[in-house]
Amino acid sequence: MFEAATRGMYLLAAVTLSLFALLFIGLSALTVVEGVVALDSAVLTSTMLDGVGMIVLAIAVFEIAKYLYEEEIVRERELRRADEARRTLTKFLTTIIIAASLEGLVLVFEARTSEISAIIYPVMLLGVVTLLVVGLGAFQWLARRAESIPVDPRVSEADEGEEDKRPEL
Repeated sequence: MFEAATRGMYLLAAVTLSLFALLFIGLSALTVVEGVVALDSAVLTSTMLDGVGMIVLAIAVFEIAKYLYEEEIVRERELRRADEARRTLTKFLTTIIIAASLEGLVLVFEARTSEISAIIYPVMLLGVVTLLVVGLGAFQWLARRAESIPVDPRVSEADEGEEDKRPEL
């Protein structure tokens, strides 16, 4: 029963996040239309940059919803092997890196149209993105090394047998 409730919660979260992503895209389109109606190039530029930022956010939110659906509902598995964990975390972190990179670029373009001191925040964000990429590379390297460590199949089977004996909460 707990397993079904857990899957139901993940499904509800995934559907809700997907709806939020659609709302962000709709709001983005509405914002750009308002900029077009204003008939002012500065306003249009600003609203288009805001629209791009919202679409980037929508993509990130939708990717999280997709991740929840694929990993927690469809696959019904725990990440017991190092290669499974590596693939899953790589996909998830890549989504975050792409979204943060795009947001940093949008902020750079917005800062270009305002005071030069506004460039500090986009540069900091892009610096954090760079650290995320380096961290992901280190994780990949360490995970590959962990995957190359031989595992005794008898120990793995015993671990799985122990998990089967545990009472469900």
